Amino acid sequence: MRMLSKVIRLDLNYSSEQSHQYLKETCYLAPFPDEDASHFAKRILTYLSLYELHPVLAKQPPSSRQPDLYLQDQQQHFLLWCQVDLPSDKQLQRASHQAEQVLLVTDASEHNKAKALIRGMPNVVLFCLEAAQLEDFCKMLRGHMQLSVWREQEQLIITDGQQQLEMQVAPILNPLLH
Repeated sequence: MRMLSKVIRLDLNYSSEQSHQYLKETCYLAPFPDEDASHFAKRILTYLSLYELHPVLAKQPPSSRQPDLYLQDQQQHFLLWCQVDLPSDKQLQRASHQAEQVLLVTDASEHNKAKALIRGMPNVVLFCLEAAQLEDFCKMLRGHMQLSVWREQEQLIITDGQQQLEMQVAPILNPLLH
């Protein structure tokens, strides 16, 4: 299913038991042209999973030179390169060389292929989202979203007031926070 909105307003209430952060923010998120809802949902769920690190969402569809989400230091060096779809072998090699950490976010159907793709790359971490999680979050997507996110240890609880989604936090979050 294709995204119909050009810009989505996200009113976000974020709370973290571990870091004692309680934030309220309004974000404006733009799906890529012709981006399907599942891909957009993966990007937003990954963004929420890494929220305390202040990730940057790509403004245009990723190419071999740009990730879906990223963190950079003051010298524009990539600390984190995140892709929410499987890159080619060449793209993954480039990401692995350009970034300190690479996070690949897959769904269950891509997981085994991704495992084979990352062999021998110690700075690449794989994070799998379940199909049910993506489907549930796609139901929450609206032109104006109001989400409350609660982080407990390794888990996120996301609600829009009507539906609730529980998911694991991307494994890269804890080492980068310390």
